[in-house]
Amino acid sequence: MARAESTTRAYAADWTDFHSWCGVRGVSSLPASSATLAAYVDETIANRRRATVRRRVAAVRARHVDAGHRSPTDAPSVRAALARAEWYGRDDRRGTAPIGIEELRAISRAAPASLTGRRDRALVLLGYGAGLAPGELAQLGVDDVHLVPSGLRVDVLRGRVFVPFGSARALCAVRAWKEWCAAAELRDGPAFRAIDRHGRLGEDSLSVRGVTRIVQRAVARAGYDPARYTGRSLRRGMVLAATERGVSEGRIMAHTGHRSRRLVRRYIVESPSGSGRGN
Repeated sequence: MARAESTTRAYAADWTDFHSWCGVRGVSSLPASSATLAAYVDETIANRRRATVRRRVAAVRARHVDAGHRSPTDAPSVRAALARAEWYGRDDRRGTAPIGIEELRAISRAAPASLTGRRDRALVLLGYGAGLAPGELAQLGVDDVHLVPSGLRVDVLRGRVFVPFGSARALCAVRAWKEWCAAAELRDGPAFRAIDRHGRLGEDSLSVRGVTRIVQRAVARAGYDPARYTGRSLRRGMVLAATERGVSEGRIMAHTGHRSRRLVRRYIVESPSGSGRGN
């Protein structure tokens, strides 16, 4: 079966892990029994992310199919193990706590008056206010953000999102965006870019990982544990804040572009409680 080169490389590494695991235990990896694969899933989820476990199971299936063996992946015991992995793997989100309003206020106030600080404040407040995913923030262009009488209009692939003026200066994405654009003298190109240690502004867009690094640095300045937050913390925080204000799920979905009420509810149910400030 033809596969993308990246998939082939990933499957090879995944198969090596499964084959080694079987070798240590003296059981067959090819063909593997459903009991063996179910035990592997149960053990692997303890120290690997769910996405990794799912991919490794897919690699086991691919190796069996390619070798002409019946795959054990469709057995009820393996499906049950994967269901357990989905359940226990909810702890994957421990590093993606939502940012609350008071945290947002502290993060904004802690941003320095430097070019980097203005960028970080604008990225956090705009990403939060518009409920943007990290990829949307990374791809945002200067010409995608427009000043309108009510605040900002942000054009993303899923449509237009409106961000009103903030209730306080520290929470105002409109003001933060204007100050960032003025300081960086932005006219076109990427809305958010890398800034080197000498304060020089780059020309290329940020990566998704770059967005997370900015968020983590911003929360650390405010005294919070950066390990609990990622670029998704902005979007999750906006959903949680809107829910606490009594905004309907339909309006939240219209703002964030979510198509599943179940996902929005999951954001709320799985949101960790309590402050993330370090001791």
